[in-house]
Amino acid sequence: MIKIGDRVYHFQSMHNIGTVVDIITIKNNQLTVGGTTQARVYAKVKFDHDEKIITYNMGDLQKYFD
Repeated sequence: MIKIGDRVYHFQSMHNIGTVVDIITIKNNQLTVGGTTQARVYAKVKFDHDEKIITYNMGDLQKYFD
């Protein structure tokens, strides 16, 4: 589970490592045949090399251990 303060990277750019600064949950009230869908979870990541903050889908991030 990824939390605020964890070091992470996006799976398509493993060389860019950043820190999670915020986690955003957006409710989804879309009704389907099987019921309602899950809430969407996003993480704001601040990168080390250029101080840029980018929002990613939580499922696209991996924890960085080093």
